[in-house]
Amino acid sequence: MELMKTGFNPDELALEETLFHVANGYLGVRGSLEEGCPEGVQTIRGCYVNGFYDTVDLHYPERLYGFPEKAQRLINLPDVQTMRLFVDGEEFNMQNSEILEHTRELDSRSGTAKRKIKWRTSKGIDVSIYIIRIASFARPELFYTEYLAFNDDFNAPIMEFELVSEINCNVFNFSDDNDPRVASEKIQHIFLDNAEIVDDVGMVQCSTGASDLKLALCQYLHVHQDDDKYKRVNKVTANGVETRITIKTKGDRGLLVERLVTISDSRRQEDPRTHAWQVMEDSIDMLDNKAVESQLQEEHSDLLWDFWVGAEIQIDGDRDLQKSLTFNMFQLLQSAGRDGITSVASKGLSGEGYEGHYFWDTEIYVFPFFLYTQPETAKSLLQFRYNTLDGARQHAVIMGHKSGALYPWRTISGSECSSFFPAGSAQYHLTGDVAHAFMQYYYATDDVTYMSESGLEVLLETARLWIEAGNYGSDGKFHIHSVTGPDEYTCCVSDNYYTNRTAQHNLLGAVEVYSRLKEAALHTTTVAKINFNEAELEAFTQAAEAMYLPYCEELGIHAQDSTFLDKPIWDLATTPKEKFPLLLHYHPLYLYRYQVCKQADTVLAHFLFEDGVPEDVMRRTYMYYDKITTHDSSLSGCIFGIMASRLGLTQKAYEYFTESVRCDLDNTHGNTKDGLHVANLGGSWMAVVCGFAGLRLSKKGLSFRFSLPEKWRGYSFRLQYRGSLLQVNINKQGGDIKLMKGNPVTVFVDGVELRVGE
Repeated sequence: MELMKTGFNPDELALEETLFHVANGYLGVRGSLEEGCPEGVQTIRGCYVNGFYDTVDLHYPERLYGFPEKAQRLINLPDVQTMRLFVDGEEFNMQNSEILEHTRELDSRSGTAKRKIKWRTSKGIDVSIYIIRIASFARPELFYTEYLAFNDDFNAPIMEFELVSEINCNVFNFSDDNDPRVASEKIQHIFLDNAEIVDDVGMVQCSTGASDLKLALCQYLHVHQDDDKYKRVNKVTANGVETRITIKTKGDRGLLVERLVTISDSRRQEDPRTHAWQVMEDSIDMLDNKAVESQLQEEHSDLLWDFWVGAEIQIDGDRDLQKSLTFNMFQLLQSAGRDGITSVASKGLSGEGYEGHYFWDTEIYVFPFFLYTQPETAKSLLQFRYNTLDGARQHAVIMGHKSGALYPWRTISGSECSSFFPAGSAQYHLTGDVAHAFMQYYYATDDVTYMSESGLEVLLETARLWIEAGNYGSDGKFHIHSVTGPDEYTCCVSDNYYTNRTAQHNLLGAVEVYSRLKEAALHTTTVAKINFNEAELEAFTQAAEAMYLPYCEELGIHAQDSTFLDKPIWDLATTPKEKFPLLLHYHPLYLYRYQVCKQADTVLAHFLFEDGVPEDVMRRTYMYYDKITTHDSSLSGCIFGIMASRLGLTQKAYEYFTESVRCDLDNTHGNTKDGLHVANLGGSWMAVVCGFAGLRLSKKGLSFRFSLPEKWRGYSFRLQYRGSLLQVNINKQGGDIKLMKGNPVTVFVDGVELRVGE
């Protein structure tokens, strides 16, 4: 059991709704109380479908050319959680009832969220309630709840149990005027079009207010009793549908109900109503009154078992950190879209923070996890970028470029959703991040077919962008001006080191893949489609080789940009704790004028692109930025930890890792109620695999530099590479790599070539 909470603290309900949510990459349901929230307690009662959005108008006092007029927002869908229990007419709730016991559990291995409640009624009768939830990985459109309630007294008289389950379409998105990381206005985005009852199945059809998307939901309650021993009442309500199950039973008997809710949307299905109905019919066929465990739960858990076989990480020496890391990995699995239509929102499907937008978080922090554990999911995430390539081309034109593709900073469907360009559209590095992910996939899989079908086009179009965005200066170097790097406390600068390194890698990668595919005669379709001229390859190579990479001779470090080191250093030591994060307490321009970093920037570049950087330069650079970085972003600490491992600072790496891996479980940033910090979840996995184990992937191949935290006896993990499953074991005696499945592969350990499996 990776997470358990006992008792009930109303002040932590919104946080627990995030931590105990269930999702499967398509739909996500927050862990709200089935019976409803006590009065006066903050709740963010949410149900979401990945990429299902509404559009909202963006308002500017003075709107300038190219500012986006509309943005997309992940919307809160009809409430599918409500299940109200009555015993002899008395309603159970956490506010007015006598609660003897309340426990919540999340089991990452079986993919279930559970509640256990012991309630004493006003008549002095003890009632036990057990609730199990899953968002099915076997049937992505299915949200399943098992609800068991019974009397603990064998000698109790006949009692009446009544369970009321509903779908309620009168819902709103969460808003907070004081936090720029969530929406500031309370808006209803989903509206009921039709509700009906068909063969005991409640059905609702809804539509969005502005984006013209359609949604269909079905609800069915399967009762584990003979038909003549309970009463079912279905009805259409003002806001949806309701099913009421009533059972009269004696002694320790009660009710056991399996509730099925299916959801389908028009972004994926031509007829959502028919599709939701079909999934419901297929799911009902799996129900069995005699089964000890629901077959719907079993097929879901079987897929989780398969996942853990290939993704297992074991830490010998710290059980709590082991459980925390397992929790994080499970949350990554729950968050990722797998259909090529969607990606990974920065909060996954656990909440509405950042309005469900996709950022660069996916390619740099989340993609590596799937690349080495579920390559097909990694490919789906790349396919989302390929499927939105036209939107990136259009965005490049809006931003003044004649050719190329510029991916938007935050998006759902492919258009820019950021209204604050200095820390939004100016972050051109996202385009290089996308290209980097394609190159990593190419190196890890050697999937030339996919690169010919999709990858090459993305690499060439993104490479074209850099030729458009940059220029040669009087020094003969290639410069890129007016961009923002990962550090959002320093915006619209010239020659951000990270941006220039991503551009350089993008340019060289496009040439490399083009040459490989040309040799195999797999390039012609792309060349014709985008009217590519091979003369552009020479321009790519020249720009990459001439790329200006800021370096300070005096300090012996890479400068974050061309003017960063000229600014005064912010005195972090004397800044009051209540002033962090700085972005909530200081005007952006004030921050821009200082040497202060929100997150890893140049240090991140050294992690991703260490080739050609002397180790002493890495070390000095790391030590310099470590002193001026606030880590106000959850994307930061994990990267500093990884680079600490790379530089032999194992204790410092361990400290960063322990903070990173517990970020959401300890709510260290104070806003986990709005959703998980998904990038950090991926970063905590990378802290082990890329940090302590030193994994890197380049044109040369897969390489490792093993290190072991002093407090651990050892650790092991599995990963996929070139179609083979490898197990890596590290302990105090050293490390070894074993072939678990597939063909022998070549890797490098501390620079020494090793043939695994022979």
